[in-house]
Amino acid sequence: MSGIVNSSRSRYGFSLMEAVVAMSIVAFASSVLLLGVEATLESVEEQEEITIADGLARQLLDEIQGQSWVDPVLRSFPYQTSLSASPDELLGPGRSKFDDTDDYNNYSATPPVHIDGKTLAATDSTGDTLPESFRARSSFLSKWRLTAEVAYLNESDHSVQMADYQPTNYRVLICRVYRQNRDNTWRQVVSRERVISYIPAHD
Repeated sequence: MSGIVNSSRSRYGFSLMEAVVAMSIVAFASSVLLLGVEATLESVEEQEEITIADGLARQLLDEIQGQSWVDPVLRSFPYQTSLSASPDELLGPGRSKFDDTDDYNNYSATPPVHIDGKTLAATDSTGDTLPESFRARSSFLSKWRLTAEVAYLNESDHSVQMADYQPTNYRVLICRVYRQNRDNTWRQVVSRERVISYIPAHD
């Protein structure tokens, strides 16, 4: 007499299809994670750029605003009809010979430098050289550019710039900071503006 015995064997491990599905899920999750990390790194780098550029622009704006409205030798005629530095003021070093706000019109420096022409990342706010341990690497700002513009503004509408031959009691100071891309083109990071005014003296 023969009997039929049903035996069931326990199944261990995964089938090929299950392994493929699992690997697909892991690969998808990993790619999403990597994309998230990449986006975070790009965001951090972008914010770092903006912070540096904003500091450079505001530092130059403060410097310009601290200058006289007009060259001391022209104090009796504050309404200049040409906003620019004279040839001798451009001899430097740096901006050391600038003595009024209009000298900064059309100013450009690559890389940005201190007022005396020294490397900006290697000096403190007074122009003194920083100790080596506090200095940024020499190439830190090599791919940055800082520019400035100075223009007269309409007396009643400060959003309208006036030509140099139409002087008013208001000027706008514009500082722009650029960074060089890998293909050597320039990309504007920030643009900062500040309006200043001249108050005529009354006898």
